[in-house]
Amino acid sequence: MRVIDAVEDFLAYLEVSKPSPHTVKAYRTDLAAVVDVVGKQHEVEVSELEVSAFGLSTLRRAFASRSHDLAASSLARTHTTWNRFFRFLRSEGVVDVNPMDEIERARIPSSRPKSIDVPDVAARILAAAADPEPKARAVWPARDVVVVALLTTTGLRLAEVVSLDIGSFSGRSGERQLSVVGKGNKVRTIPLSDRLVELVEGYLGERAERFDDHDLDDASTPLLVHPVSGTRVTARQVQYLIERLYRRSGLRSSVPEGALVHALRHTFAMDLLDHGATIIEVQRLLGHASLNTTRRYLDARPDELRNAVAALESVRALDRGK
Repeated sequence: MRVIDAVEDFLAYLEVSKPSPHTVKAYRTDLAAVVDVVGKQHEVEVSELEVSAFGLSTLRRAFASRSHDLAASSLARTHTTWNRFFRFLRSEGVVDVNPMDEIERARIPSSRPKSIDVPDVAARILAAAADPEPKARAVWPARDVVVVALLTTTGLRLAEVVSLDIGSFSGRSGERQLSVVGKGNKVRTIPLSDRLVELVEGYLGERAERFDDHDLDDASTPLLVHPVSGTRVTARQVQYLIERLYRRSGLRSSVPEGALVHALRHTFAMDLLDHGATIIEVQRLLGHASLNTTRRYLDARPDELRNAVAALESVRALDRGK
């Protein structure tokens, strides 16, 4: 069987679980990259490569070759992709063994969350959003405040904020919550404060006057829109807004490199831990698939980690005493 045909069968199999387009693209990229390396090693056109060519020694050389150019996280992701690919091939009877079982996965070094280590981050950015620059074009304070409030009080990812619809909100007064479609199309719910609900309602009231053709009773109507065009706000527009607010609030120099909007998500998580949230609660609110991802926040807060361990030991001691 040609490997390019096997790849297409695998990707078609993945579609059954309705992964996000980004996930499918990442799988395709990881598979194609290694196939290309093996083709060059064997001096064979990719279209002529058979699955049988991808034995243990060949894959080891391919992964070793890519290790020179890839970060550990990217190499680990590629390993996961190929491991799942070969599990699929085994289930289909195309191969008898999974050579990836014998190839060690790259170790990803632990990294500290890129939070903003400055007091009152949310309050300062919200104040800047509520008091726009006099000469700024296309300003809409009510909308800007809602964008900032969502990012600082819910821990949403940038893509999640952009994709919110009117129907993302549900629940009775005083029990409002937000349904978010996160990575892997997994849905999680986040409880909302009364203040955030008030801000959203105020923004929607202004929007009804600004764009009288918007159907705010339609659940599929975008929540956040551009001040002039009225179309769904883009990730780039939100990034531009947040960077501008960082500068106006004097926080730009405190934002970690490479974490413009995501720094607010990290800061939200650290604030949760500082106010007594458990690691499980933080994991659920952030939508992490693995608890190991959430543990980074504890590693950055040694006191909280020690307290968590002490609490666990206390529970174990009680269990032993039963």
